[in-house]
Amino acid sequence: MKTKQLQFLSFILFAAVISFSAHAEDLRKIVSLSGYWKFSVGDDVKWASPTFDDSGWDQITVPGLWEDQGYQEYNGFAWYRKTFKMTAVPANSTIYIMLGRIDDADVVYLNGQVLGKSGKFPPEFVTAYDKTRKYAIPAGLLKQNAENTIAVRVYDTYLDGGIIDGPAGIYKDEDNDYLSLNLNGRWKFHTGDNKEWRSPDYNDNAWKSIQVPSEWENEGYEDYDGYAWYRVKFKVPQNFRTGELYLSLGKIDDVDEVYLNGKYVGSVYDLKKNSEYRRSGWEYNARRTYKISEGLLDRNGINTIAIRVYDGQMRGGIYEGPIGIMSAENCKRYRNKYYSSQTFWDYIYDWIYID
Repeated sequence: MKTKQLQFLSFILFAAVISFSAHAEDLRKIVSLSGYWKFSVGDDVKWASPTFDDSGWDQITVPGLWEDQGYQEYNGFAWYRKTFKMTAVPANSTIYIMLGRIDDADVVYLNGQVLGKSGKFPPEFVTAYDKTRKYAIPAGLLKQNAENTIAVRVYDTYLDGGIIDGPAGIYKDEDNDYLSLNLNGRWKFHTGDNKEWRSPDYNDNAWKSIQVPSEWENEGYEDYDGYAWYRVKFKVPQNFRTGELYLSLGKIDDVDEVYLNGKYVGSVYDLKKNSEYRRSGWEYNARRTYKISEGLLDRNGINTIAIRVYDGQMRGGIYEGPIGIMSAENCKRYRNKYYSSQTFWDYIYDWIYID
């Protein structure tokens, strides 16, 4: 035991690097948002508009505390704005805006549309100062070869305030390259639980829609824990690849049951058999890849995916991609890339205390 523990200590630095690199999403920055942003204290929803004239506003650096940039001891509402151009918007990919940590609560707009929010504003204030902001950008919202405008409404209650640290940029999820059919985007969503919702014939027209992938807290369900269902309909392109196919659903917090055209496809509990995760309570970190049984996919008509999700606490939902259909070859490459959702720390823990 002592020998193992000494060997374990020698792995600490190495493990920190490995566990991060093995399990972080493969995100590539395509636009940097670090640097000068327009800034104003106060609060007016008109400041979210891309046509608002912010030429008279101050400039401060992002990331950075606003207290270090002339706003000492300021607590309350403030807004950030930034414009940028993209010469090429990646097609068929999941695009995120990342803004690091914001102290305390925020809502982020792109071209006047809400992308997501963290924490709560007064009068029911809840801080989210320790959460890294990552919001999915819906397809078609980014403008190519034209100005895009980001506006961030921030509320700080005391001490540090603003977009304080971490990455600031637009990022592309490189794992989408493994998909033969990309299904990220707006899905139908409903809280509650009803097994009839798995049926392809169920009428979900009255359901709201949310972005997938994205934490459902970012879509207006901040305090919700419990059951919820996702549904999406799609058609496969003509001459879509044949052979063994897999449905990739990224990561889901916490547990899921997946149905395609009303038939059971898989559950996170099935993935434990393949060592995708090791212990109860770690289901949220499993990468969902489910084999599509032969004949289940309708190649000439409309297909329906229905996903039953249960979240026990904190964030919930289909929060990370890639989302879509993979060939067997690409699914194997994708799995090998991450080699296991068991972190290096899990491996060392098992090695010391279980072996």
